[in-house]
Amino acid sequence: MYDNAKMIYIKTLTPTHAGAGQTLQNVDMPIQRETNTNIPKIEGSSLKGSIKHSIYRKIKINEKDVNEEDVNEEEKMLNKIFGNDNGDSASRIGFTDAKLLFFPIKSTTEIYKLITCPYVLKRWVEDLEYCEKEDLNYINFDSIKSISISEGECISLNKGSQVLEEYIFENNENNKNKINEITEILKKFDIEISEIEKRIVILNDTDFIDLVSMYTEIITRNRIDPKKGVAENKGLFTEEYLPTETIMYFMALSSPDFFEKVDETSINPFDYLEKELDYVFHVGGYSTIGKGLVKRTKITKTANKPDNSENEDGGK
Repeated sequence: MYDNAKMIYIKTLTPTHAGAGQTLQNVDMPIQRETNTNIPKIEGSSLKGSIKHSIYRKIKINEKDVNEEDVNEEEKMLNKIFGNDNGDSASRIGFTDAKLLFFPIKSTTEIYKLITCPYVLKRWVEDLEYCEKEDLNYINFDSIKSISISEGECISLNKGSQVLEEYIFENNENNKNKINEITEILKKFDIEISEIEKRIVILNDTDFIDLVSMYTEIITRNRIDPKKGVAENKGLFTEEYLPTETIMYFMALSSPDFFEKVDETSINPFDYLEKELDYVFHVGGYSTIGKGLVKRTKITKTANKPDNSENEDGGK
């Protein structure tokens, strides 16, 4: 049973492919999506595997700089937090699916906008109420839950109509304060607000679903014959990616170690994650061609805080 939860935000630094497997749809290798909404997501199992691999790889890279006994202890601690591969012990940490919060769309101003919708914001607030409510008791969650907007309209801090891709949305300037309420929450998570605030555009649920369904990155690739160095005749295939600048969030869940006495020397899974997980790590497939790099936010307040240069851009 989990006894604590923390919300973690990730931003894609390169196009990211958390794959759903091969299909007979228009795209050969689509990304993971929610069945009921078609909104992109990243499965919790994909996240956990990527995070565990990132920490394990870090241990192995540092292996040459420490003695073998220390390496063994680090691997034991990794297995203690994430569970053994052979199933002898349960994981002390769990991860929910990463849900979409802001999706980047090409715009005539600010290069791109970050779109969201009332449905996405409402469930984000519900998740915050579950895991962060005590730290955010000064926020009026009901105000964000009550956001309503008609099709063809938007809420933005910018004046006038907003052009997203080839679509024009009329700006409802009476509700600009809603964006300020959203960014007030994001400030708590060490997220750089100045760049995000001016880009946020809240759309109607239907308009949002249409755009996130149509404007992911679709790349056509071809298999190369390694002996000849030329493209194969029948090797064309398409891949779908979450675009760079996508912002998602997920919850990390911790449980106590029922076989260990709890004292000041006990390891908190969140502190372990903050210490061992790099601020930039890899999620999904195609890492050898630079895909899937994401940057996370700070996880715990008690862990060592990065220096100011790292904190200003969300960490290194």
